[in-house]
Amino acid sequence: MKKFFLAAIGLSMMASCSQPAAVENTDSGIRLAYVRIDSLQSQYEYFEELALELIEEEKVLVDDLQRRQQTLQENIALYQQEAPKMSARQREANEADLMRVQQQYLQVEQAAQAQLVKKQQDLTKMMREDMDKAIAVLKDELNLDFILLYEEGGQIIYANTDFDITERMVNMLNESRETPSEEEASAASEEAADSTSAE
Repeated sequence: MKKFFLAAIGLSMMASCSQPAAVENTDSGIRLAYVRIDSLQSQYEYFEELALELIEEEKVLVDDLQRRQQTLQENIALYQQEAPKMSARQREANEADLMRVQQQYLQVEQAAQAQLVKKQQDLTKMMREDMDKAIAVLKDELNLDFILLYEEGGQIIYANTDFDITERMVNMLNESRETPSEEEASAASEEAADSTSAE
């Protein structure tokens, strides 16, 4: 599941580090750099934290659905065992009740799936926004024309490590989360104030 979240993010982010990348020494022609998606996904601490929270939430939902399904199956088995002893009216009532419980299970399952998809989309959006901020800085800092995404088994079959800016990107993203913007700090303060007033 974690791999799915990471792959769903698509592109990636940037970071500033003290050692200059060789891409900065390119004098002419197309200027490009690349980011290793696997390293980016595992080293961007804030995203890793949110992805793990989402995985844990999915586990809770799956466990709940499994319990509901098991209970439904047990009730169906019990009905099948007792049905021969029931009158036609009793069988009809029990079957209607089982149908209702089954419908409730399907509704809960659909709601859980929709909830997870929404949170995955929110996580992807957050990553995209963080990445865009990092790109805006690094493309100017390194005077880049292209920033590529590199992953094992992907369409890029070879990449010179001199043009790898993954570490710069990761550092930039982690540092930006350690020192949130004024807008993020303001939003956090408002949320805390709302929580306090609600209590």
